[in-house]
Amino acid sequence: MTHPTERRHHLVYVTHNTEYHCRDRECVGVRDRSSGRWARRHPALRGELLGAIEQGRRKLLRPRRGLRLLFTAHAAVMTTPLLMAGRPKRDAVQHYTSLCWTGEI
Repeated sequence: MTHPTERRHHLVYVTHNTEYHCRDRECVGVRDRSSGRWARRHPALRGELLGAIEQGRRKLLRPRRGLRLLFTAHAAVMTTPLLMAGRPKRDAVQHYTSLCWTGEI
């Protein structure tokens, strides 16, 4: 049995302080959870989500609750443990930093 192709490209990964918004595996938006402000400069922005890691292990895993995300851009970025992941609200896409830089996603 074949599965339909996933058409949704955006996911949001939520940690204690931060939301990491991704299009496919690229981090296109970072938002501070307490203030709701979108970061225009953050080391994870435009970086690739490599996967997630468990403390004390070196193997990359699929992101899931309790694991730390690992992004690579100009430098490696490791987040605090993941609380949840899901689909972003529709209006969030309009705030993505990559949209500001390129005019579109």
